[in-house]
Amino acid sequence: MTQGRLLRVTGYYRDPGFLERVMGTLRKLWVDVEWINARRVNEEGLYEIYMEVKEGKNTNLAILNLSKMVDVEKVEVLEEGKVVSYSFNNKGEISDNPDEEKMIVYVPVYSKITGYSWGESYSKDLHG
Repeated sequence: MTQGRLLRVTGYYRDPGFLERVMGTLRKLWVDVEWINARRVNEEGLYEIYMEVKEGKNTNLAILNLSKMVDVEKVEVLEEGKVVSYSFNNKGEISDNPDEEKMIVYVPVYSKITGYSWGESYSKDLHG
């Protein structure tokens, strides 16, 4: 299990400030980000940002604020989940050698989604 919340933010990367605004919305309410991964979904500039945020008294408010942000389509809380990490060396091989330079990729595994879009919420159970 995670110590915080797993989030998937879907939005349009129209300018370099998009990631900055996402992070700023969280940090404005003192919500710490443990890790972040992002990928482009299509040619129109739609991106998915996966992250783990620390649980705190302002986490729910920060998620709602994020869902109302310009260029954000939706924010989804990936519930009942865990994170699997993979370490890759500079040759692209999986590596656990502590002396090697490596990149760690975090992959969330989850079974339920609670989503928010402009303050409206929905829920999806992936196993039922």
